[in-house]
Amino acid sequence: MITAIAIDDEPKAIEVVKSHVSKIEGLELVAHFYNPKEAIYFLKHNPVDLIFLDINMPNMSGLELLEALKLKPHVIFTTAYTDFALESYSYNAIDYLLKPFEFDRFQIAIHKVEERITSLRHQKTFFFIKDGFKTIKIEFDDILFAKGSGNYLDIYTKEKTYTSRMTFIELVEKVPLSQFTRVHQSYLINIAHIDKIENNQVYIISHQIPISSRYKELFFKLLNLD
Repeated sequence: MITAIAIDDEPKAIEVVKSHVSKIEGLELVAHFYNPKEAIYFLKHNPVDLIFLDINMPNMSGLELLEALKLKPHVIFTTAYTDFALESYSYNAIDYLLKPFEFDRFQIAIHKVEERITSLRHQKTFFFIKDGFKTIKIEFDDILFAKGSGNYLDIYTKEKTYTSRMTFIELVEKVPLSQFTRVHQSYLINIAHIDKIENNQVYIISHQIPISSRYKELFFKLLNLD
């Protein structure tokens, strides 16, 4: 599942994106915003795979929004102006859709996103962390969940728990967002290891992890349980 948000100050433009997204299996529009600053706040707490982003907006442009994000999702620009096309690719944009765009052109852009995500997944299946004086290699698939406390994370695997000086933002930059998601301010979980969900708790082996109201809606959408 590819999770996405749309950011555009024009309601009609948002409706077009929502309509096109609804026709593509495996693509979920989890939120939309008319105000770029509200979108920035959302993205800091709810990482997604993809942004459909207008460029020419009042108060803050799409390019300025990207500059404000430490963790940058994949981007498809949706705009009525050709002026920014060359500049947009310096932000590693996947595609540049000129309004009004039809579904066929939109579908081509999504196919490019799928190819980019597949390529990135194949490139890497692990990352390294500092655990005390040691550097540890951790496979994505081995992680059950991570629990944060200040500037430290406890990363739980089946065999061992590692403690590393790392923030959630730093961890999210390393792992595939299609496989990991926040369910609470203090928890990032590996979806593949969920045993059950009950009473606002995620059960992973013997661990019970709370689902907070802030992350519940996005989490359930990601699992197609909304």
